[in-house]
Amino acid sequence: MSKSVIVVLRHGCDGGDGSEEKIDFNPDITVTNHSSRGKVKDNKVTIVTNWLGDLGLKQAHGLGDALPDLLGAYCPVSRIITEGPGDGHDGTPNPLYTIRYAAKKLAASFKHLTNKNLSLDLYDNDAYKDSKVFSVDALLQDGKGQYSTIVSWEAKGMWRHSDGGFQKDSLLGQLGHCGSGGHKVENHHLISEHSPYKGQVIYIFECNEDNSLTLRVFAYDPSTTGNGFTEIKSGSDWPSNLCR
Repeated sequence: MSKSVIVVLRHGCDGGDGSEEKIDFNPDITVTNHSSRGKVKDNKVTIVTNWLGDLGLKQAHGLGDALPDLLGAYCPVSRIITEGPGDGHDGTPNPLYTIRYAAKKLAASFKHLTNKNLSLDLYDNDAYKDSKVFSVDALLQDGKGQYSTIVSWEAKGMWRHSDGGFQKDSLLGQLGHCGSGGHKVENHHLISEHSPYKGQVIYIFECNEDNSLTLRVFAYDPSTTGNGFTEIKSGSDWPSNLCR
């Protein structure tokens, strides 16, 4: 039996010129803007300032094929949650831009399997504090043992606060405390002791029958052969930072 998973990734590398772009999501995706900023109309999302650099764009394009391939053995993805595109002053469109190509491919697959649309939900950054959005039950509200959810976010809220190191009330911190028996996941140190470099680290939380989570972590490098993923088993496997 396939498992539901909650997938968490940080947006790709910065360095872009801040140009405006309008993303037209295909009709297999239902876009809902819960954020307080950004323009969404008729499934079109306006990116006021695209800040992904050349490597970030390469990561986003590569994940379009690589991420669906990595998740092929799990329950199909029915939801993607990411940050709203912002307004050019507050918020960042990078998480949305990073997941855009994977979203389109996953949506086509989901439509073929279920004849349903994939949901793309946009939130403000501080929504990670809301258990109605980011608890395990909320993230897998479409059905545990049936569907999976992806979260594409920035480090703020995902791993830390505005600055500094890991915080246990971050999204990863909260999920990392959902191990067996209410304890931390076994490899919690892969969350707490290592920074999630942009576009390079993918966290997969497998949902078990007792509703506990098991964590697997992968490094992603679009320049390598195969699908670009290497499983991280220990801290010594942690990748070097490509966003320099």
